[in-house]
Amino acid sequence: MSTYPQLLSPLDLGFTTLPNRVIMGSMHVGLEEVKDGFKRMAAFYAERARGGVGLIVTGGIAPNDRGRPMPGGARLTTEAEAEKHKPVTAAVHQAGGKIAMQILHFGRYAYHEQLVAPSALKAPINPMTPHALTTDEVHQTIDDFVRCATLAQSAGYDGVEIMGSEGYLLNEFIAARTNQRDDEWGGSYANRIRFPVEIVRRTREKVGQNFIIIYRLSMLDLVEGGSTLDEVIQLAQAIEAAGATIINTGIGWHEARIPTIATKVPRAAWAWVTQQLKGKVGIPLVATNRINTPEVAEQLLADGFCDMVSMARPLLADPLFIAKAAEGRADEINTCIGCNQACLDHTFAGKVTSCLVNPRACHETLINITPAASRDKIAVVGAGPAGLSFATAAAQCGFDVTLFDAAAEIGGQFNIAKQVPGKEEFYETLRYFGKQIWLTGVTLKLNTKIGAMARAAQPSMAAISVQELVASGFKHVVLATGVIPRTPPIDGIDHPKVLGYLDVLRDKKPVGKTVALIGAGGIGFDTAEYLLHEGTSPSLDKAKFFAEWGVDTDYSSRGGLAPAHIEASPRKVYLLQRKASKVGDGLGKTTGWIHRTSLKNRHVEMLAGVTYRKIDDAGLHITVNGEARTLPVDNVVICAGQEPQRELQADLQAAGLAVHLIGGASEATELDAKRAIKQGLELAVALASGSAEKPSQPSTVDAPRVNAESTAMNSAKSYDTLSVTLHDHIATITLNRPDKANAMNLAMWHELRQAFKWVDATADVRVAILEGEGKLFTSGIDLQMMMGMGDQIQNDCEARTRENLRQVILDLQDSLTTLERCRKPVLAAIHGACIGGGIDLICCADMRYCSADASFSIKEIDIGMTADVGTLQRLPKLIGEGMVRELAYTGRKFDAAEALQMTLVNRVFDSREALQNGVRELAASIAAKSPLSIRGVKEMITYARDHTVADGLNYVATWNAAMLLSNDLQEAMMANMGKRAPKFKD
Repeated sequence: MSTYPQLLSPLDLGFTTLPNRVIMGSMHVGLEEVKDGFKRMAAFYAERARGGVGLIVTGGIAPNDRGRPMPGGARLTTEAEAEKHKPVTAAVHQAGGKIAMQILHFGRYAYHEQLVAPSALKAPINPMTPHALTTDEVHQTIDDFVRCATLAQSAGYDGVEIMGSEGYLLNEFIAARTNQRDDEWGGSYANRIRFPVEIVRRTREKVGQNFIIIYRLSMLDLVEGGSTLDEVIQLAQAIEAAGATIINTGIGWHEARIPTIATKVPRAAWAWVTQQLKGKVGIPLVATNRINTPEVAEQLLADGFCDMVSMARPLLADPLFIAKAAEGRADEINTCIGCNQACLDHTFAGKVTSCLVNPRACHETLINITPAASRDKIAVVGAGPAGLSFATAAAQCGFDVTLFDAAAEIGGQFNIAKQVPGKEEFYETLRYFGKQIWLTGVTLKLNTKIGAMARAAQPSMAAISVQELVASGFKHVVLATGVIPRTPPIDGIDHPKVLGYLDVLRDKKPVGKTVALIGAGGIGFDTAEYLLHEGTSPSLDKAKFFAEWGVDTDYSSRGGLAPAHIEASPRKVYLLQRKASKVGDGLGKTTGWIHRTSLKNRHVEMLAGVTYRKIDDAGLHITVNGEARTLPVDNVVICAGQEPQRELQADLQAAGLAVHLIGGASEATELDAKRAIKQGLELAVALASGSAEKPSQPSTVDAPRVNAESTAMNSAKSYDTLSVTLHDHIATITLNRPDKANAMNLAMWHELRQAFKWVDATADVRVAILEGEGKLFTSGIDLQMMMGMGDQIQNDCEARTRENLRQVILDLQDSLTTLERCRKPVLAAIHGACIGGGIDLICCADMRYCSADASFSIKEIDIGMTADVGTLQRLPKLIGEGMVRELAYTGRKFDAAEALQMTLVNRVFDSREALQNGVRELAASIAAKSPLSIRGVKEMITYARDHTVADGLNYVATWNAAMLLSNDLQEAMMANMGKRAPKFKD
């Protein structure tokens, strides 16, 4: 007998039968808009179909241009577009699955100028005001939905899901708060629901009876002025009568300030809402949100909460979820932890979705675990997320893997994170990796210290020297040794009241009633959450969660809202950061607001732009907003970042071992489990395929590693603020301070000069790409650098002070002019925000390209400055003087579309991934040309910009008098005659 009889029982829909009660819920994965996206979608969904899910629902596809989420977003409006979907449906059917396409109109949530809504009311999460649909446009929109459904049917889909929840267009018609129309589509509730009911009715008429129609119904709006329970029931019954096959549950509008799917939400927290409709309609009801284990799903079905369960992210995490449950292997399921870091955060950043615990998700065609050519012995030092990921993947590839860790259990930083209220799901990831170690045959050696000082370890710990590793025959050593906390240089940092975050979270040292946390990144927020909760975590207690966030579980109020009731906090907490930006600005895009709200509800005082003066018996002495304050705290907890723990590297390499760095040992700018697990998997796959980069070389600089691909690259120095790579003659210079919004500090200005001098001097480099790491391209000049400039230039003589300041400005100008002096073309790839000094920087590039989410602003005017590093001199040559005056005088932000219109950028790409791919393709095209000719073209165009036409013609004549005799010209002519690609010298 099955352990999950309800979950695995078939569901008869009359004209077709689903094999079990699980729907893979809709989520936008970003593949719809990228090159080879439909091929990748086919592989992605087929893998889930093979895993046994009952019915797959795709990400949302717009029924017309106005319904797109952004310019270039996915739509289905023509037969030609339907053809692209056929490989997806064919792949799913071949794998034995069924698939429906979600039709989603973004309404007033769309980010483009054509956005529409029932009424011209702006959404609080969108700066743009929508156009109110006319009566004729309402009818046309219904037609568009119906046409989209019929095209989906022709593309081979087994059904469609009509998205009527989460605050999108259909939901906006239903709610009086967004529908102020006075025609047949507004006013009474019967009129307001006419739009979605007509869409379902007309769709059913068109597609016939043997086609699944799911309606995603907003059962709990969680916003002021939302629907009542009686209205929800009325709509559900009308939707059933109109021809829907299944009703799926939608919880909360996107603008709602109550978390609905994040890891802080208890498992299956919202199933009670679905249950309200049981017995009120006769078609199957689907419960959704935070249902991530077969046990939870089985209980919901057995207790009559629903007829089916929807899982979206859990099937990102493990495509074989259903198969494992059916085969009695539930303990092998890679459980979704609800973090959003690689799924929804990627979606809102315009990147292809993936999964923190399963980096192959949506990358099935790019990351393949294949057998290694030989069973090499590999030692992995460190059993944190990176080490666990690598060790288990490498063992799957056939390597002989031994995993060492000095601790008594696996997990590394996850063992700390899992203790934070709201992060209990991290236990599941360690459970999964523990099982994988056993299944893949990894040899696990805990309580084992590696290295020259290993003999000094405590008696209960085993010790293995580097020489013993060599003698054991290990061919590779993977250092996944993680990070150690960074101690900031503050007077009094050794005071007895000072603790580290490990003292609090790991060692459980006592903490007083008043606490200051230095550092407001993820660790600072986690430590604050830990200190502010006592008793059961709200994430494990539904009643406590609903009370804290103000949810009316009696559903007696509109939208299901109730006054929040928050338990008294056991401590007074100050959360401090040096940056002047919003506290917690670097947290996840879809979860940061939850963490900030949670702390605000507990009266945490969050301070930004803090200077730490000293710590003594009186407390923590700080300066904030120019005001000196003393915080009378019992303890100061340091949460100020980390440093890589890689002291073994030099000894291992000196012994002749190939050493690879992953996880925090590779890069410690922030604790990033997503990157760590992905690095582990990718290194294992690369070693198995023989495509791994050369092992890292010893480094005395705590900086991102420079890839060692060529002799030229090996000679390049490491950088503190940049990441530099060289592949196929293309150098990529990445602004690499993502935790600081890529703010351009003094080190970055100097390193930009060094990097582009290296590009110019290195023969192997033919073209350079300039991009930014993290959420944006750059926030411009580092304001902290400017604040500290006074001490740098100060002199007793005012004239000399001014002379010093002038020299600083000239040096900054020269750093950027290095891009123009560089003889190789520089292509700027801009995503997110490009502010202030970022405009100065990109103006020096040869060409500029951006993603659709990009925005630009000359912000110097807003901080009382005149832009002085090149924007006011170079930008008028690019977009015209009048436009530059407007932008510089107002400091206003302009988007990608306007940047394209004014010719600041050459092209706008739909997503960041498309931008990176497109710019790299262009760079490759340039790199294939004669390097000498390319250098000549750049020289001529730059010269012509600053000289008369006559001077330019004279200069190019002089240039070509020498260059027309080049070997490149002869090679190009011979290649053309031989109908082959030319091969140019560097």
